[in-house]
Amino acid sequence: MSTPDGTRLHHDTEYFRDMYDGDDDPWGFDRRWYERRKYALSLAALPEPRYACAFEPGCANGALTELLAPRCGRLVATDLVPEVAERARRRLVGQPHVTVDCAAFPAWWPDEPIDLLVLSEIAYYLSEPGREVAGAELRRRVAPGGDVLAVHYTGETDYPMRGCEVASWLDRVPGLARVVTYLDDSFELGVWRRT
Repeated sequence: MSTPDGTRLHHDTEYFRDMYDGDDDPWGFDRRWYERRKYALSLAALPEPRYACAFEPGCANGALTELLAPRCGRLVATDLVPEVAERARRRLVGQPHVTVDCAAFPAWWPDEPIDLLVLSEIAYYLSEPGREVAGAELRRRVAPGGDVLAVHYTGETDYPMRGCEVASWLDRVPGLARVVTYLDDSFELGVWRRT
């Protein structure tokens, strides 16, 4: 499969730059109860107590990354905006097993096999070509028996996909079997296992 131009794989990059213009935490990852509760439920939904290598694309300021770190032998996190990735890197500076890079998902993945992929409020930014690339790479990169966590806001957005459509997209990815489903008033959470 030929990979489309990276700019066609996800929502407009300038959207994210504009969101962070003048606000270090535009979605309130560190201050909103919605986010703290969602993070707690996400961590509780993970079927395994520990993962050898996890990948969290779109880590933003590292709020969830910081909570995931104790459950991972190695954790690779990325964000699209260089300044935001740098903020997350500073937040996690005392945790040498965590790497934070500036990279665009789904074009970039870690080289090593991963046993946990965390898609927290990021999959609905994928365009249709982006979903094709993400699905193919997911099948290649997530080790058999590995888990995929997806949690997304289900209210109205102007993103390429609605949050409530993320789970049905992952249900259609060959080689994934859903093992956890949680529906909330404002978000949907699921875990899929790589078969």
